[in-house]
Amino acid sequence: MCGSWQRSSRAARLSASTALVAVATLWGGTQACAQSAPKLSAGGKLDITVTGFARFLWAVGDIKEKLGGQESSSDFRNDTEVHIVARGKDDNTGLEYGATIEFEADTNRTENTDETWVIVKGPFGEVRFGDEDGAADNMKIGGFSVAVGTGGIDGTVVDTGLVVGPTNSDDATKIVYYTPSLAGFQLGVSYTANGNSNGDNLAVTNLDGFKDWVEAGLTWTGEFGAVALQAGVVGGLAQTNFENGNDDDLKTLFAGLQVGAFGISVAGGLGTEEVAGIDRDWYNLGIKGEIGPVALSATWGQATLDPGPDPKNLVLGAELGIAPGLTLSGEVAFFDENRGADDDGVVGVVRLGVDF
Repeated sequence: MCGSWQRSSRAARLSASTALVAVATLWGGTQACAQSAPKLSAGGKLDITVTGFARFLWAVGDIKEKLGGQESSSDFRNDTEVHIVARGKDDNTGLEYGATIEFEADTNRTENTDETWVIVKGPFGEVRFGDEDGAADNMKIGGFSVAVGTGGIDGTVVDTGLVVGPTNSDDATKIVYYTPSLAGFQLGVSYTANGNSNGDNLAVTNLDGFKDWVEAGLTWTGEFGAVALQAGVVGGLAQTNFENGNDDDLKTLFAGLQVGAFGISVAGGLGTEEVAGIDRDWYNLGIKGEIGPVALSATWGQATLDPGPDPKNLVLGAELGIAPGLTLSGEVAFFDENRGADDDGVVGVVRLGVDF
């Protein structure tokens, strides 16, 4: 009878075309109950997958010295996103297509999404259209590649951006192309018309921004017995036009290598960049070890700017896999931003994260 409810194991996972149907059928009943209960059905033509994460962070230490303007030496924060992934495939042509929408779900967010893009994929490779990271950012390899927790020198609160990778177009609206992998090699290229244009707006000025921004990356992945290797080089060129009259074009190049064997991974990268009258050279290193559900990492980065600061940062991290999708991590950064007085110290982050 209708009071006899039992859980449907088929609704335990939101994937493929059952993603929306599962919401209505999570608690299924008898035939009669199913006929009388409200129903929610997938209304589109593509398969839908719902993923994302919810993370709680506790930051402590010299936060003011690290970030500036922050008076508290201890504070909490959230980091939450919900991703809708729609994918389809045409059986006649083999063409794959779809869209990805990443919603910002923290309570203080005034913007509703992080990235939104359309994808078309086939034997020719993969093309993405929309607000998505460029080829240089997605394909870079360096010491940060082996960091645990929030990402070490490329993480949250503990990070120092100048020691990580090249200046990139971030989520500005663009077109990105990735070739198929051939003998371990893959090439990626992206074009951003205006670095200050995203969402549904069109850039109304090129002042204080980049335009005609081309980014590219080439990676190689291979194995030699128990040794796994990844190598890559990324770079970018863009025209600039700043209000201070400095219109030096952006030129950036970064190369990195990662080696892994027997639960140990080592990585590093080296880069050089010229933009708006500033020269930057930097390098980073990282090492990670894994023992069962525990992973430990150390990442280091240092940069030299002319003119400008010479920041450096060492981040030690540990991560514990508690259950599938549930992790607890902690990171401690020993930093010196070298911007002036009172910009060095120690700061830490503890994070409890759920990935779904």
